[in-house]
Amino acid sequence: MERPDDSPGAAAPPDWRRLAPPALGILALVLFLALARPPGDAYGWRTLFELGHIPLFGCAALLMLRLVQVLRGSTAPAAVDLLIALLATTVLSLATEALQVFQPGRDANVTDAAKNLVGVVSFLAIVAALRPALWQGLGKDGLVAARLVLAGAVLTLSLALAPLAGVAWHYAQRAAALPVVADFTQSWQQPFLSLGRSELERTLAPDGWREMEGRQVSRLTFLDAPWPGVTVREPYPDWSGYRALQFQVWSALEQPVELVLRVDDTHRRRAHADRFNGSFIVLPGLNDFSVPLDTIASGPRERELDLQNISQFIIFSRRPGEPFSLYLGPFRLTGEGERIAGAGAAD
Repeated sequence: MERPDDSPGAAAPPDWRRLAPPALGILALVLFLALARPPGDAYGWRTLFELGHIPLFGCAALLMLRLVQVLRGSTAPAAVDLLIALLATTVLSLATEALQVFQPGRDANVTDAAKNLVGVVSFLAIVAALRPALWQGLGKDGLVAARLVLAGAVLTLSLALAPLAGVAWHYAQRAAALPVVADFTQSWQQPFLSLGRSELERTLAPDGWREMEGRQVSRLTFLDAPWPGVTVREPYPDWSGYRALQFQVWSALEQPVELVLRVDDTHRRRAHADRFNGSFIVLPGLNDFSVPLDTIASGPRERELDLQNISQFIIFSRRPGEPFSLYLGPFRLTGEGERIAGAGAAD
């Protein structure tokens, strides 16, 4: 007697050995999403991990499609396989985002969920566009429809991943600006700036600042709060071929004020004594400061600052009694160090 499973119309049972690779692949991608962290707080790494949701869930969708095909016994992806894979991967995406609220330092993010969906839809759309059999029902228009879907998916991926080109441009402009290591008026500088209890704006140089006459400078307003200032993250890291850090400050104030320059390298610890800290007295009018790099290198008490791996520098005020503003020009590396006008080591 013929068993029911042996009837000609019965679907073959799933081959668990064929199910394992796509299932384990999806699990590996989910674990990577849950456990992986950028190796640092660098602008490039942050952007890469943010946009990484797109290809990650695109690959998850392809693995899900394979899983669906094995479960349904399909030899080639059918329209229903693609639909099931789309729905399943979308649910997986939403679930992984929701579960992040239970992870320390993570939270559910609508933007990340949208990036996940872009990857899922785009990757599955490319698979569908490359399967002529799926478009036969449209007759002569099927080929045109498939090409339009393919073009739309590729365009969507290109636009979604375009910020990576922006990252490359910002880093290239940072390198091209040398020996200038910071210019707050330039667009390439913006991703590398972090304001703390301060305000920054571009404006024309004040009258009397001859070197910057007719050019834009930055006006930095220090608010009435502890440690207001601006952090330059990821300046060009190798300062070893120069001898001094030079910058100009214009003050329209009637009284002198103090500024502090802090410089860190990539090996820094949180201790105050493990970095360079220099205080500067800013007088009314133009102030031209030049800090020898030997002085910066000798800033840490127990070692030398690594001038080949500078990670950030900060310009800040200690605790101003009231808000005040200063005008800043570019920060540039120079070949010859000069004495620091009106500056001494910070406590």
